[in-house]
Amino acid sequence: MRHVIIGTAGHVDHGKSTLIHALTGIETDRLKEEKERGLSIELGFAYFDLPDGARAGIVDVPGHERFIRNMLSGAYGMDMVMLVVDAKEGVQEQTLEHVEILDLLNIPTGILVMTKVDLVTPNQLVESADMSQEMLVGTTLEGSPTVHVSAMTGEGLDELKRTIVACVNAEAETDRYNGIPRLYVDRVFSMTGFGAVVTGTLMGGAIHREQRLVMLPQGHEVRVRGVQVHNEQAQSAQSGQRTALNLSGITTAQIERGNVVCPSGFSAVTDNIDVSLDLLSSFPRMLEHWTRLRFYLGTSETFCRAILLMEEGVLPGDSTQLQLRLEKPILTFRGDRFIVRDFSAQHTVGGGRVVNPFAPRHRRFTEETLETLTMWEDAEDTDVVKLVLAQNRDLCVPEEFLRYYLPYADADFRAFLKDLENRQEIVRWDGSTALISAIDRAEQAQTDLTYALASFHEEQPLAPGQNASQLRRQLGLDEIGFEKVTDQLIREKQIVTDGNLLRLSAHQIQFSAEEEDIKEEVEKIFLDAGINSPSMAELTTQLSAYPPQSVQQTFYALMNLGRFIRIGDDLFIHTEMFERIVSSLTDYLKKNDIITVAEFRELAQTSRKYAVPFLEYCDGKGLTIREGNHRRLRILQHKT
Repeated sequence: MRHVIIGTAGHVDHGKSTLIHALTGIETDRLKEEKERGLSIELGFAYFDLPDGARAGIVDVPGHERFIRNMLSGAYGMDMVMLVVDAKEGVQEQTLEHVEILDLLNIPTGILVMTKVDLVTPNQLVESADMSQEMLVGTTLEGSPTVHVSAMTGEGLDELKRTIVACVNAEAETDRYNGIPRLYVDRVFSMTGFGAVVTGTLMGGAIHREQRLVMLPQGHEVRVRGVQVHNEQAQSAQSGQRTALNLSGITTAQIERGNVVCPSGFSAVTDNIDVSLDLLSSFPRMLEHWTRLRFYLGTSETFCRAILLMEEGVLPGDSTQLQLRLEKPILTFRGDRFIVRDFSAQHTVGGGRVVNPFAPRHRRFTEETLETLTMWEDAEDTDVVKLVLAQNRDLCVPEEFLRYYLPYADADFRAFLKDLENRQEIVRWDGSTALISAIDRAEQAQTDLTYALASFHEEQPLAPGQNASQLRRQLGLDEIGFEKVTDQLIREKQIVTDGNLLRLSAHQIQFSAEEEDIKEEVEKIFLDAGINSPSMAELTTQLSAYPPQSVQQTFYALMNLGRFIRIGDDLFIHTEMFERIVSSLTDYLKKNDIITVAEFRELAQTSRKYAVPFLEYCDGKGLTIREGNHRRLRILQHKT
């Protein structure tokens, strides 16, 4: 079942609230001051039952110029509008400004309602209605049907109801009914025994009782204790319904008009947005760079600075792409409509749509900035994904982050990404957090990584691999992106990991002719020395015919090949000698059960300098166990 919000608009005293009362029997002016002064100050709410049993919400907005902010709060959630014009007074200043705002917000459906027709002659009515229709030419409301009514006599009310039904039935379903649920707060109050209550027009999806949500921009997590739709208790509220939520986990002092309630997965807020802006021709001056403005989105108002990127000023009636730097963060999605007014709140400057909700700061007057703005402005959904993935600092982007750019229903969003994956335009990574990358960027990262390793092996042929952290910094990759790329290359058997080292699978340590000679002499020295092996300094002295660096590199290459074992600081032993001594130690312990350091020195023909580190190494490997001043055999098998 469709749910529709009908709004009013028009100049003060043209009969908006009276019209709603005549249609619904509901008095929307609820404040004492409103009743005393006879004008609407705050938003008023009513409902209208359609013939099919559906209930349309009605939002009555104030018409006085001093309360434009309140009018904007009510206009944001409208599906259609009743533009009210006093048949006797005709089009007035606030009528024009309201029409401009409705056009900027892209309200698609409207009814021109000429009120107080009992107070004018037929000729006056025709003339006033014609002038009102002329006002709509060139706006989204051009061609709206006209209905003549008198709330006092009841004339035209039945026709207005029929016209409302016809417009509702003819209206195409908009994206806001099928996406991410969010409720922009327009009222907040407390009820004894219940706590905080917020009201607003629900957009983008359903909200259910007991659902966990987040209040933004504060970031407070809340729980929905109760749901009310048009003053009736409900288990859930749907898009297009006037909704009241009773929330726990927050107080009314922590909430204000303009906050938004949404699922906790969408808690990222922004204070820097790229937008497409249409300046009203009625704005009395040029918009200049760094002008301070009032920014309206949903029910929120915040100050911002206009960052003109390719010009010093924009003339009334022109359109431009610019950046808005907000003074407090907001929740917004690509495509959201907004309004900006001047700092004094006397004039509506213009409005438009959000192009990039998480825009980087651009350099003014550069070809790169112009190219970026042009790409974003003309981007279709596929292009948007490519832009986000290409321009993001990290290689991998959480899938949910794309929802700020494509705020569709879950099923549609998943199907869209699956199609991109099938077309090999993105790669989706396995893991607890769903991540995606542009496939060309991921493939380039893989190519860069394997090329970097190949260069490393060429420069250092004796090294077993390159330190992973060093390689990541060299490539300029974030940690998660580097992990995903290396994991993929390991699965494809292109690279091998060894502790914190990475190497190409095909890499083998290569010795030069000189290094082959060193290798033979080093192995002979250590085999002849047995357990009494030389230190590195002693080794380089014995092989003084070769450069010390070559001796060291060759030795450590042999170590990485498993030819030597480090048994202590600067103490090494050839693997073959180690196995021989271990075999002798094992045989001894099998016969004698225990061995002391002195007995082992005798067995291995060595000194305490070598005996103690050797036995401690055997302890660490689980071959022996120390008990006081002697060792006992722990296991028969050991690993080196």
